[in-house]
Amino acid sequence: MKKILLLQIALFTAPLLFAQQTLTGTIWEYTDSEEQKPLAGATLQWLGTQSGTNTDLEGKYSLEKVSATNKLIVSYPAYQNDTITVEKDRTILDVFMSSPSMLDAVVVIARRSGAYVSVKPILTTVITTDGLRKAACCNLSESFDNTVAVDVEYADAVSGAKQISMLGLAGVYSQILLENTPYIRLLSNQFGLGFVPGTWMESISISKGIASVTNGYEAITGQINVEYKKPETNTEKLFLNLYGSTSGKGEFNLNSRFNVKENVSTMFLLHTEGQFAKLDMNHDNFRDLPQNYQVNAMNRWDYTVPGKFEGRTMVAYLWEDRIGGTMDYTPGKEFFSDSTWGLNIKTNKLDVITKNGFLLKGHHESIGTILSFNFHDNKSIFGHRTYDAQQLSGYANVLYSNRLGKKERSKITAGASFQIDHLKDHLYGDPREYIYTSPTERMEIVPGVFAEYSYSIDEKLVVMPGIRFDYNSLYDELFWTPRLHIKWMPFKNTSLRLSGGKGYRTSNVIVENTSLLISNREFRFLEDLTPEIAYNTGISLVQSFMMKGGKSSLSLDYYYTGFENQTVVDVDRDPHYVYIANLDGKSNSHSVQAELIMLPFKRFEVVVAYRYNRVWQTNTSGEYASKALMSPHKAVLNLNYSTKFDKWKFNATLQYNSSMRLPDTKDNPVEFRLGSQSPDYFILNAQVTKKFRKLEVYVGGENLLNYKQKNPILSANEPYSEYFDASIIYAPIHGAMGYVGMRWTLK
Repeated sequence: MKKILLLQIALFTAPLLFAQQTLTGTIWEYTDSEEQKPLAGATLQWLGTQSGTNTDLEGKYSLEKVSATNKLIVSYPAYQNDTITVEKDRTILDVFMSSPSMLDAVVVIARRSGAYVSVKPILTTVITTDGLRKAACCNLSESFDNTVAVDVEYADAVSGAKQISMLGLAGVYSQILLENTPYIRLLSNQFGLGFVPGTWMESISISKGIASVTNGYEAITGQINVEYKKPETNTEKLFLNLYGSTSGKGEFNLNSRFNVKENVSTMFLLHTEGQFAKLDMNHDNFRDLPQNYQVNAMNRWDYTVPGKFEGRTMVAYLWEDRIGGTMDYTPGKEFFSDSTWGLNIKTNKLDVITKNGFLLKGHHESIGTILSFNFHDNKSIFGHRTYDAQQLSGYANVLYSNRLGKKERSKITAGASFQIDHLKDHLYGDPREYIYTSPTERMEIVPGVFAEYSYSIDEKLVVMPGIRFDYNSLYDELFWTPRLHIKWMPFKNTSLRLSGGKGYRTSNVIVENTSLLISNREFRFLEDLTPEIAYNTGISLVQSFMMKGGKSSLSLDYYYTGFENQTVVDVDRDPHYVYIANLDGKSNSHSVQAELIMLPFKRFEVVVAYRYNRVWQTNTSGEYASKALMSPHKAVLNLNYSTKFDKWKFNATLQYNSSMRLPDTKDNPVEFRLGSQSPDYFILNAQVTKKFRKLEVYVGGENLLNYKQKNPILSANEPYSEYFDASIIYAPIHGAMGYVGMRWTLK
């Protein structure tokens, strides 16, 4: 282990990724009182090209440089266009718009929505900082309430773990990245969404369907990329956020930014939280929410040599102690009574990520590197079961990128990657004296090479084929992963996208299904598991149009996922067991989604979305059935209104979840059976924000309709009986909750 650790540290200290040189900054205006104010929605475009961007709600922008020109056009509805010559080595540029044109009418200024569809060839929805602040957004798991592309549900009724799904399939088939670096995986899968604080995030990009080959072979149903706040573009010198809820949870968040010297800057980010109250609103003697205490800290450095080199390094450490179970459970004390059941999960996690980019001749050619190191230690108690696990992972990715031809319509990205995972775990003990596993130790080493070609014609047509080859030491097998993405704009505001490709995955049954340990089911492996292999194809249409309030859009998409092989985790065959085997039959998913974002008048946004998933799988008994605990129909209505200068903001979200199939419990006694289907239900969330000069105060509520699942824990009064099961969760188990918070910003 020491040798492996030293190897990872040695890998980390090597140089690393970014790719191409970008220009960043802020667009400002002078108000009538001669104060400067950031301009949201200003347009920046390189002269004579289709390459451009818009500023966000804080007036900030990030724009990739092009070799064709150094002339940058900055425009805004009430101002004269400004053409600026950008020096070769400049990477930061602030612009002050101070000469408004004479207009006879009031100008309606378009605002960027809290979420918008990116211009990328892969269908990507970007949730902006403003979108994240529509709710308290304490962590990543609470960032998807206003979208139907990602489903987030509680994994069980005791641990408080939340899990995502995309296209109707479990979140393990989606890849979660931190600034294009694999981040939440293996031991982080169960609780990792809660390890990403909302106050650290700048934006979230959600890509549906098969992903690019540059980030690996795993992303089958989608990819979620989180961008943290960056010291070189973030204007917050000091940011403080306090949060408290009626459920007894409190949070403290502190971000600070410093310019160390020219072209070198750093940020410190701190997040602490605690669930202090023990609640049992349904009177089943189990805590509705676990008591949870977390300290999460990060230091990041961004540095650049203008025109030659860019880089960033992040070091993060997390400590968490999670306590759940019956109301009388205390960690560290013996509990041999028939009614005391406890959950205690202690986590220590260290992450180091460094990315560097080197610009070569002509600035259209670059080499980028990414290195990351992860250590994760997990010690868990589930009643009389104990599960201890330790993960040590290293990742390296080297990319070469070059634009070809005089018009730079062609671009090639090629490189090599290396992933190493060392996982030790031990699951032992249960009330019936079964010993499920002896300690196991697994080393998986995956070197790979990849290439991706992109051809574009004035952004109207983009064709992007890619392929990668990876050797997996665990299976002694070569994976080959072809993928293709096409974007076509037949009309100015119409985008049509097609995608298709193949993906692989190594399943880790216990790590990915720890919620099943909160039951007295026995795990039974029917055979040795082989790699999961799936194909995904998709088509989408995005139509943009103007309304009085600004640019609006309609999105329609359909995706199909078919498995050549899949790890089947069967909870239907017998309510006392979990059967695990390779797929022997069919497994597929059909997903249809429609989303309408409208700005009918100034500062008012309406989002209406609907998605339908049809997911079927052949279980270990040979029966082809619909997936359990998956809501086929989901709809969202989101309303947002802000007054002038965002002094007041009002947000409300109504979410509909349809009936879903429940795991089969008919072999249990009558009092421990559930129906075959869950009921439909609605969830209502709302928030009001008041903005002062440097301070924002927000008040909100979640699950305001107070809908709760009845009987979430089978045999709660006898947690050591064979019928105890807290893993069949289809709805919230705690009712309406209110919260209040404040954000203080010093720029």
